[in-house]
Amino acid sequence: MNGRFGRYRQRWRRPAQPPRSLARKLADYLLMLVFFALVALLAARLSVPREVREITGRAYVIDGDTVVVTGQHVRLKGIDAPELAQRCGEGQGGYACGQEARQALVRLIDGRFIRCETSGKDKYRRDLATCFAGDADLNRAMVETGQAVAYGDYRDAEMQARTERKGLWKSSFDRPQDWRKLHQQDIETPPEARNRLADIVNGVYDWVRQKLGEIW
Repeated sequence: MNGRFGRYRQRWRRPAQPPRSLARKLADYLLMLVFFALVALLAARLSVPREVREITGRAYVIDGDTVVVTGQHVRLKGIDAPELAQRCGEGQGGYACGQEARQALVRLIDGRFIRCETSGKDKYRRDLATCFAGDADLNRAMVETGQAVAYGDYRDAEMQARTERKGLWKSSFDRPQDWRKLHQQDIETPPEARNRLADIVNGVYDWVRQKLGEIW
């Protein structure tokens, strides 16, 4: 038995790998160093806190998630409202939900000064911000009333609006992101999509580990 088992193990033994050239080893080491340098730079970039600043003033409402305050375009962070040209519902029951969302934000502001706490910019260089009219969180209020959907934040508010069939949830509608895609408009990237970067880093890390295993 032992003899047969020993022959079986020899039969399936991994063939010896040819020795790696010095140039190949140096290239692998260099690649490994570049990878870890990139990871370190990424970690340093992500660890730097974003500057938070306030913008205060009267607001001109462009649509359900964008306002202009003191000449600066501000995008309400974490929500996505219908586009101005977007319609919701079906057939004769359809309505201009984009216009309705804009009017909803106008009513929430009610001519008051608003205060926006910015935290970065989007790809259009608009300030991303959480905005308040008095004590009211405008971002959350738009989702709670069903006039916007959660776009990385406010999932609890969206669930409540959906359960109570408020605003958009009273009829069928395309999520604004899907509507933009359907009408070939530019699609914004929600914050949660950035988490895919971690998956990419993990994939590269596994590949480097495999390369190190071949070297050693």
